[in-house]
Amino acid sequence: MKYLHYILRNVRRNPVRTFLTVASLAITLFLTMILLSFFAINGEVSRSSRVYNRIVVLSSQGFAGRVPIARNKEISAMEGIVAASPFSWFGGKYKNQTMPFAQFGVDPDTFFAIYDELTVPADQLKALQADKTGCVVGKKLAEDWGLKLGDPLPLKGDIYPVDLNLTVRAIYDGPPNRDRRMCLFHWEFLDELLKTSPQKGQAGNAGCIVAKCKSASVMVPICHKIDAEYKSSDTPTLTQSEEAFGQMFGEMMKGLQWVISMIGLVVVVALVFVAGNAMAMALRERTTEIAVLKAIGFSNGLVLFLVLAEAMFVAGIGGALGSFGCKFLCDTVDVARYSAGFLPFFYVSAANATMGLVVALLIGFFSGLIPAVLAARSSVINGLRKVV
Repeated sequence: MKYLHYILRNVRRNPVRTFLTVASLAITLFLTMILLSFFAINGEVSRSSRVYNRIVVLSSQGFAGRVPIARNKEISAMEGIVAASPFSWFGGKYKNQTMPFAQFGVDPDTFFAIYDELTVPADQLKALQADKTGCVVGKKLAEDWGLKLGDPLPLKGDIYPVDLNLTVRAIYDGPPNRDRRMCLFHWEFLDELLKTSPQKGQAGNAGCIVAKCKSASVMVPICHKIDAEYKSSDTPTLTQSEEAFGQMFGEMMKGLQWVISMIGLVVVVALVFVAGNAMAMALRERTTEIAVLKAIGFSNGLVLFLVLAEAMFVAGIGGALGSFGCKFLCDTVDVARYSAGFLPFFYVSAANATMGLVVALLIGFFSGLIPAVLAARSSVINGLRKVV
């Protein structure tokens, strides 16, 4: 703190250069936070789901296959299972939207027992269960489209050759890291329409089945039991925990994640050069001043410290503005609302924001290291007679 005033004076000496250096760091780290958070969210949500003891039963062919709906009742009856529900993606279009929000056919009698972190008023849940054409929508989805209880929600079929004319009977809410932009409707309603459609063969099947186990200790044995039960059938299954299921999507984007990580590394190196150039210019202008400081007793180590502190201070300001500014924006503004349905939710974790600040400080350290060493090793005599 003894030399803080001196450091601040040097930072303010050329405000335009300082502003441009801070702005370049802030903007770059702001964009980097968005990219890092995009990839980090899937992993964080997957890890947080392990406490709910849920398993997902897929076809062994993956998303392309189907699971017979009869399996839902059989799995529900297994020892260690609390409840099970079909989970079938519909993918219909609402009005003139360019990207559909998540729409799933489920069993409303068991769904909220399985996903107990999601909350819905008891009277609304009863109304949903009593109306086969009813649906429940997330709080964020209701806000996006101005939906209220009793409003019609027509969905034009895209994947399936049927249209769903639904009515909003309930609105659910949940934690910030859960999808609150889903539309959930009766699976039976979709199945009945498919039975009378030209593609009758699609009826009687679910995309997957989600079940809640009584405890984490029984999840692995139940997964093995389910797969062994249907191994020799026409429709073998692949059963895994919800966490592993979520990680499948992360594996699909690993190549893209690697490319973006490499681009981020190159950007960091470029920022080191940009900030280093700014520091070198600043010190060149203060050659005589540094010589005077050394002449009146400032040690080489102290000069080295002052220069590094100045570089890290400027970089730290840019890092704080970019990293924590991005977090503040995402906490204040519902960014996912403007993603055209691509993101159900989006946030920047405190860990990622802190990491961004640390990276900025490291950029400041390495960008100021060479100029600081040169300043510390400079000759007093040469510095005093040099004309800048």
